[in-house]
Amino acid sequence: MAKKYYELTPDERLAFLNLTDQAKTELQANQSDSNAQIVENYISDFRVPMGLLKDIVIDGRHVNVPMAIEEPSVIAAANNGAKMLNSGGGIAVKMPERTVMIGQILFHNVDFDTLNQFVNIHQETLFKIAKHAKPSIYKRGGGLVAINVRPVANDDISVDFKIDTKDAMGANIVNTILEAEVTLFTEFDTHFLGAILTNYAMGQLVTVSGNATFETVGGREIAEKIVALSRFSKKDAYRATTENKGLFNGIGAVVLATGNDWRAVEASGHAYASQEGHYRSLTHWTISDEQLHGELTMPISVGTVGGVISAMNQAKNALDMMHVKSADELRGIILAVGLAQNLAALKAIAAGGIQRGHMRMQHRALAVQVGALPQEVPILVAKLNTLSQVDTEKATEILMEMRK
Repeated sequence: MAKKYYELTPDERLAFLNLTDQAKTELQANQSDSNAQIVENYISDFRVPMGLLKDIVIDGRHVNVPMAIEEPSVIAAANNGAKMLNSGGGIAVKMPERTVMIGQILFHNVDFDTLNQFVNIHQETLFKIAKHAKPSIYKRGGGLVAINVRPVANDDISVDFKIDTKDAMGANIVNTILEAEVTLFTEFDTHFLGAILTNYAMGQLVTVSGNATFETVGGREIAEKIVALSRFSKKDAYRATTENKGLFNGIGAVVLATGNDWRAVEASGHAYASQEGHYRSLTHWTISDEQLHGELTMPISVGTVGGVISAMNQAKNALDMMHVKSADELRGIILAVGLAQNLAALKAIAAGGIQRGHMRMQHRALAVQVGALPQEVPILVAKLNTLSQVDTEKATEILMEMRK
């Protein structure tokens, strides 16, 4: 009997594709036995460059932060932003005494008072079910913290379970507990819609803040322009979208490097950016005590152990670089990078344009694209940096002249 596609080896799956021998060889060269166990229909690894934010001061600690991203200018900008914030004493982190994930059991066409009374009466049983469903998280000091019945719209109701998942990403923990809890709600079976965690991690709301001296941002005038840009992005969704995208360049790069779910982090951040009924930027910049002061607040759900994080050596290596001791510490580091990223972008805009520095970094990628060898790249990039207009044809022409 023929194997199903998911039962084939990676090389057997590649054989089904119309590939050149070179493409097939490159894909095979990037295969790994461990990653083959993680995703369905595995064929190869997709590599993303990883660079370093060298030295950002967070709560008085100097941290080197790995960032995985393909966009050329992001890591350079993060380093620039970190230097500016370090000049003002670094970044401070503030978070809840206990961070929790939230799981939902969803009901429709049900009376709120009836369901709320049921949950209140059965509180003790609900907590016992949670402990029985996932005793391992209780051994680590976590578990169910609180239950809240929340009206959504009309007769739609969410029963929210707040669960401390400690240093784990926590999705499996939350969903396991929820599925066990559902068994108690049999009298509401006809109203039951589903049970699932939410990625809107409002129980993991973190704030980072920091200062930058006027001197490091280019003077008071530039600082005031940064503040004006910040105000603008609170009122204009067009500006806010681009500003938050830049912010997530930094945040997402650290989340990805550490094996966490960057899609969940971004979804949560965008939801928080819309909490007041319109989309706004997530950062806030003001002038305070003759310095530029910045703050970033958003929910962020990440882990340092378990699941894919523990299965991927790259993620473990990234966490080791930062000497991270807990998921809460990682949350602060990730948002600190986001604040630095945002500052660098705003300074570039306020100082006259973001494109010049951005294109210098893009020239490296262009040099590789046109076939420059490693030893030729810096020479070609230096030549491209002197030109006002650059494209693939021009880069190729210069490379050919270099080789004569």
